[in-house]
Amino acid sequence: MAMRGEHWFRRCIHLCTPLFLFYYWMPSPLWSGGPEKIQGLFVILGIVYVFEAFRLSSKARYPGMRHYEETRLASYAWAATGLAVLFLSVPVEIATPVVIGMAWVDPLIGEMRGRGNPDYPSVPMAIYFVLALTSMTYFYGPDIRVVVIALVISPLAVWVEARRWWKLDDDFTMMVVPAAVAGVLAWIMGLI
Repeated sequence: MAMRGEHWFRRCIHLCTPLFLFYYWMPSPLWSGGPEKIQGLFVILGIVYVFEAFRLSSKARYPGMRHYEETRLASYAWAATGLAVLFLSVPVEIATPVVIGMAWVDPLIGEMRGRGNPDYPSVPMAIYFVLALTSMTYFYGPDIRVVVIALVISPLAVWVEARRWWKLDDDFTMMVVPAAVAGVLAWIMGLI
């Protein structure tokens, strides 16, 4: 029963990841006379890495961790790294669809694959497409270029999630790879 609780705990954390997008609207400096928001980002990332170094060296296991994370960077550290890469390299218009996609579609993929659902991968791709199209339309308005980007990154994100590249976690790759492609496409098509 404890494992089921940890499973749903991980899912809930995943679903809350888009809250980190508020980084884009934070003031810089963070307060009058305070640090720039990019400095705050590096401090938080540093805290995550120090905690990870402690966790790995002490071989401690924390609730919500998967077995394979006991000897490598945990998914939350990969997600924090992916978010930092996005915050430093792409505008909110590109980060939003990939963060929401990773946060909401990745758990759906896990549930569907775990149950052997025959609608995988078509349903996750369709949902990712709707999320990407909706979020980019919010920023750019109705535009065929937005449709093209959503059509390209939706199957890409689902494909990337299924890949096992060395020790890279899908929480990282599912954000960074589609964001890179979306950013290049948006730049080529004149959206950014």
